[in-house]
Amino acid sequence: MKQIIFRSVVGSLLISTNLIAISVEERITTLENEIKSLKEAKNQIEEIDERVEGIETKTLVDKVSLGLGMRVEMNNLKTTYAKSSDNLINEDPIFRTKFYLNMKAEIADNLKFTGRLSSYKNWGDSNENQTGMASMDAKQGRYPDNSSALFVERAYLDWSLNKGDAYPLTLTLGRQPSSDGPSYQIKEETTRKGTYDALAFDGAADGAVLTADISKIFHGTTTLRVAYGTPNNGSDYNTTMKDTTVTGLFLDKTCSHISQEHLIQIYTVNAKDLMGLPSLGGTDKNIGDLDINGAMFEIQDIDGFDFFVHYAQSRAKPNGKTITFAGQNVGLLSGGGVTTTDGASTAEALGNAIWLGTQYSIDNDWSIGAEYNKGSKNWFSFTFSSNDPMNKLATRGTATELYLSKKINKFANVRLGYVGINYDYSGSGSWLGTPNPISSGLATKEVKEVTNTYLTFNVLF
Repeated sequence: MKQIIFRSVVGSLLISTNLIAISVEERITTLENEIKSLKEAKNQIEEIDERVEGIETKTLVDKVSLGLGMRVEMNNLKTTYAKSSDNLINEDPIFRTKFYLNMKAEIADNLKFTGRLSSYKNWGDSNENQTGMASMDAKQGRYPDNSSALFVERAYLDWSLNKGDAYPLTLTLGRQPSSDGPSYQIKEETTRKGTYDALAFDGAADGAVLTADISKIFHGTTTLRVAYGTPNNGSDYNTTMKDTTVTGLFLDKTCSHISQEHLIQIYTVNAKDLMGLPSLGGTDKNIGDLDINGAMFEIQDIDGFDFFVHYAQSRAKPNGKTITFAGQNVGLLSGGGVTTTDGASTAEALGNAIWLGTQYSIDNDWSIGAEYNKGSKNWFSFTFSSNDPMNKLATRGTATELYLSKKINKFANVRLGYVGINYDYSGSGSWLGTPNPISSGLATKEVKEVTNTYLTFNVLF
């Protein structure tokens, strides 16, 4: 009897154990199936996310078109001073990289957006330099001030006020397309990227421009622009000083009987209440007004040749006030004559400059070019924000440039060039003080000559 009971208990235990094993196995199988289902659901979710992201990206690209620009350059500058004792012992090549991201968007039929973010820096130099002229707002993104920061070089809206009318009007608001103007595009072998004559102005500018298409009055495309802007806001740190304001009038013209791409531009610009030097803070003053009047003509592809000629005249109108700079009291450019209690002259100073250039396309890949510019004693241009490390168009003297360019493809080219500058007067590119003849001994470390052998690799996509 005991054996029967024992065998019954053992059998029951075995049956229970088997049942438990089967139950655990079923649970494991169920869990595996659930995990598999979760993985499949996760993969489906990731796939949906990728599709949604693709749709969102396409929607963004459809709204905003992007363009990429890169410039990698080597500048080998050599400087000769009027006094041999001031000559530099060592001048290493300067390597630089400029990156810019172009943006365009058609917001509505009568409203368009254009922008450019840019960074321009020397290789291996990441210490920000906010001293002197490098702190000027117009230089942001255009002058390598030892920072890799990305600046808004241009960001503006084109608002068509009466689209379709006989004389359509367009209002351009924001950071204007005022850099890399004509005729820089010939050497760069790109389309024109700026609006205004590069001999007079090259830099970022905030303001408003009203453009009237008056082509129906003339043969060919004709536009008239009225511009207003402010290059700096003095009231931020000196409440007694007026803000500098700039106004301009520009007439652009093309002729219907000329089949080649060309441009005629006539303009007048007035800068009122110029600041002595923005970086001086509370010690700064308004030192006068300055006008630039000029005209230019360029034409491309005449039997393989491109030509351009620019002429401009600057007129400084000092108010007799001075600031302390480099240990001296200096005012706006002056022609001498009547002085004030500050010791600065109120006589106007007239300057002028000419800029000529040509390029010849040897074949579809190779081209050669030459440029020449000459500025007088009191010549001044608002080109201190130029990408050119020598700011050659501001030269009070003569500058020549020769270059050879090779297309890599339709988006890229390499250019090898040489620039030589001979200065006749001091202070090129500055509106402060009275220019003195080189070697006059009236200033220290007078630069007599500068040469630059350069190599650039440009990409525009």
